[in-house]
Amino acid sequence: MKKLIFGLSVLTLSFACSKPQRENVDFDAWGKYWFQGQAELSSFELTQYRYEEPREGEAVLIFVTEDFSRKKQVKLDNPGEAGRDKQSVIKMNQTRDFVTGIYPYHMMLSAFTPTKEQSNGVKFTLSSQEWCGQSFAQLNLKSGESYSGKLFSYFEQEGDETFSFSGMAEDDLWNLIRINPNQIPTGSVQMLPSL
Repeated sequence: MKKLIFGLSVLTLSFACSKPQRENVDFDAWGKYWFQGQAELSSFELTQYRYEEPREGEAVLIFVTEDFSRKKQVKLDNPGEAGRDKQSVIKMNQTRDFVTGIYPYHMMLSAFTPTKEQSNGVKFTLSSQEWCGQSFAQLNLKSGESYSGKLFSYFEQEGDETFSFSGMAEDDLWNLIRINPNQIPTGSVQMLPSL
């Protein structure tokens, strides 16, 4: 009897600790496209406003799935050894290249969204380089919808700062469209604008 109670307790605890899964996604069909180790590339003509003027350029979005560490929020070097720390994510790398006057800007954003678990994106990073200096930011999911972020910048008005936010990151939308567009929230949503 004690073994039965212990077994049921362990089973109940394992279900309680597991993350809820995304609904209405056929992961067998989805995986045939996304779990092949290849990337999806999308290229766009870009109009980026900088210094109060529209600037023409190019944006490229690269999507790929990879194994991610839940604890460290980084790509795993040895996913086979990670155990429960391993989490499947879809990663978007977005580059934006444009020129302001005589000097070029290069911006890169990365967004990491769990593929199977019902969760907001777990990490977002941005770097921006141009001839005057560079800036970079990182936003990490702490729990539920709560994020903490850090911004480091060459520019005085932006400076070095930490911030927090609760809600959804706009940069998560691109990945959610690829997982299941029907899971994008509708109506009034607390959203952090794109990094």
